[in-house]
Amino acid sequence: MKDPLVRFSVAIGGELLQRFDHYRETHQYPNRSEAVRGLMRAALIEEAVANDEGDAMGVVTLIYDHHAGRVSERLTELQHLHLTRVVTTTHVHLDAHRCLEVILLRGSTRVVQDLADSLIGTKGVETGRLVLTSAAPIPDRGPGPAHSHTHQHPHHEHGPDARPHHHDHDHDH
Repeated sequence: MKDPLVRFSVAIGGELLQRFDHYRETHQYPNRSEAVRGLMRAALIEEAVANDEGDAMGVVTLIYDHHAGRVSERLTELQHLHLTRVVTTTHVHLDAHRCLEVILLRGSTRVVQDLADSLIGTKGVETGRLVLTSAAPIPDRGPGPAHSHTHQHPHHEHGPDARPHHHDHDHDH
């Protein structure tokens, strides 16, 4: 059963309120309460991933020229060394030379960041970025159907030791 919602007041005005309302509209929050909840969850996620030992998920995006050295092989080798941390990999050909690779990682924040740094720092990678979030649940997803969803698989499939359903990284160029 969900905890009951608690109403509390926040007094703001002037430019701060105008900027907050613009933020709410830009991010398509239906009302101020949803926007405040979203910002609170974002702050809690940021705090959770600041803890190096917290359970985290990371999305690493890499762009590289697959003709540059052995970059594809080095990236694959790194991922094979961390099979329990690499959840899935998607590889997309951007043009005749450049590839985009998206790698989903799971583990402690420190492990995910270290592995992402190794992937991004691989010789031949043109650009890379890590987006990090907490794998632990953040409280209060809010009321109503806009936030509800159902899983179509058993929950034993989740967790750091779960085997991925999709792990694709063999590519012929």
